[in-house]
Amino acid sequence: MNILRKDSMVLLLSVLLVTFSILVGNTYIALAASVILALFTLMNRQAGLLLLILFVSLRPFLIEMNSGLKITGDLIIFALLIWTAYDNRKNLKNLFQFQVFELAFFAFLAVGIISALITGVELMAIILQVRAYILFYLVYYVVKRMDLTEAFKKRGILLTFVTAVILSIHGFVEKISDKTAFMPEAWQNWSLSNTNHIRVYGLLKGPNELALYLAIAFLISLALFNHFKGNKRWLFLAGLSTIGATFLLTYSRGAFLALFVFVIAYFVFFRNLKRLVPILMVTFVSAGLFYAVTATADFYQDNVLYAVDNVDGSDEEDDPSSNKNKEETGYNRYKEAFSEDTIGKSSADGRIYYVTKAIEVFKDHPIIGTGFGTFGGAATLAYSSPIYDEYEIGFNFYSDNQYILTLAETGIVGVLILTVFIVYLLLITIKIYKQSDRPLAITLVFFFVTMMVGGLVYNILENDTFMLYYFLALGFAFHRLKQLKH
Repeated sequence: MNILRKDSMVLLLSVLLVTFSILVGNTYIALAASVILALFTLMNRQAGLLLLILFVSLRPFLIEMNSGLKITGDLIIFALLIWTAYDNRKNLKNLFQFQVFELAFFAFLAVGIISALITGVELMAIILQVRAYILFYLVYYVVKRMDLTEAFKKRGILLTFVTAVILSIHGFVEKISDKTAFMPEAWQNWSLSNTNHIRVYGLLKGPNELALYLAIAFLISLALFNHFKGNKRWLFLAGLSTIGATFLLTYSRGAFLALFVFVIAYFVFFRNLKRLVPILMVTFVSAGLFYAVTATADFYQDNVLYAVDNVDGSDEEDDPSSNKNKEETGYNRYKEAFSEDTIGKSSADGRIYYVTKAIEVFKDHPIIGTGFGTFGGAATLAYSSPIYDEYEIGFNFYSDNQYILTLAETGIVGVLILTVFIVYLLLITIKIYKQSDRPLAITLVFFFVTMMVGGLVYNILENDTFMLYYFLALGFAFHRLKQLKH
């Protein structure tokens, strides 16, 4: 079993197992593979964390290929918890030591659960929503009780970088093939509007999710810049450029907004222009790649993929798949973000509509809201909500806004508790900033800014990749502050 003490071997064996389960297509084999990965984690906790980093970035694709892989991440985290409990068996007090932001988080969950029970939400819906919130907090719970080395941190960042490059190259293929190559059949048959069809969805099954993941991967990968020399550095920069280009291909306005605010915060707090030189170079190359991939996609689709469809000489002006319409649609995603027409549509059935509905719910239930699983969270997509008929909300409603979700589901009490949670995350960020640990400080500022800005356009606390990496970063911050204290 010594071979399983090597992270690389655990990763290799795990990838082979998961690949085998996908090729065979048997649910029970996938479940068995998930159990084996959990056993690997019990033997090697650090490898388990690396498996989690890899699995979460591919989860939507993996469970589409074999539904038996749906519980893989949960089992890995459960195995990490078991090992943590065992490792602290002689110091049980350590298992129950929590920081203020953790206690606030627990209180927030309690309010949501109690309110949901009062409203009459199904028990399974409550469990599903609590899982969405707490799953990756458990990673922080484990990490703060582990001894993590700098070598492990570098391996985690390198794994993220390589995975992001692979996802980005797949994004190029998706764009050029118009979602017809290397995509699950169900995804190829999506019925998307012109605006969304041009966007790269990736193996994360959503352009916003992919954009957020790529932004995280790009930022934390910069920590490896000084570890590469000569040709390896150029290869590294090429990888970053690939990630940047695919980020642009997602046309994610929410991710762009979060990144824009972070850049402003960077200039205000760090003011290191020299560090930006290679990033600016990568940005220009990424833009060039973006235009090259878009042009290649247009040429391939018009002259190869859909060549037969255009032989009758039909008017391209009426063809929603024509190059002109694609270019205008992509350009207009940014140009018309705040136009009167867009705001009008939002008022009717978009984000502004969601806000007005949240305010309606809040006015009727101002103290503790209507509870988890009632207003456009993860649970409502599976179980609907007992309040939807009363407020004339459709079954597929997803709030896409953490602020209105919190307001409607947990009321004033939940908002105040979550504010305590956020304030203490800010204090942790400030402490790291004051200690001049620049890479970690930049990372924490990025996550905090993205959480605050991204919460306007995402249910950010439900976003698996974001919360996994944020809680990992907070775990490293905990160890750093503990180090400085002693």
